[in-house]
Amino acid sequence: MKIVLFATILAFTGLTACYKTPVQQGNILKQEDIDEVKPGMSKQQVVIILGTPTVSDPFNQDRWDYINTHKVKGDFKKIKKLSLFFEDNKLVRTEGNYYPNKEDVTTDL
Repeated sequence: MKIVLFATILAFTGLTACYKTPVQQGNILKQEDIDEVKPGMSKQQVVIILGTPTVSDPFNQDRWDYINTHKVKGDFKKIKKLSLFFEDNKLVRTEGNYYPNKEDVTTDL
């Protein structure tokens, strides 16, 4: 009986030790919200639609970066980026791969 109990406990702890929880961090943006952001919008209008950026450079306040990462077992599997560039408090352009197209929504490292 002791051997069966020991084997069960050993198997259970061995199985749970192998699993690592996937970790998702950063901004999770919807395609509809990204489509609403247009050149000429103020920073305040962008914040209302997308929320505050993940990265706001204190030395360059005219660039905002929205980043979303997904890690599995410590390795980055997906990285999504959206960079917004402002001049005189108005959005002038966007760059990134947050949702490049319907088939490929991420960039593998």
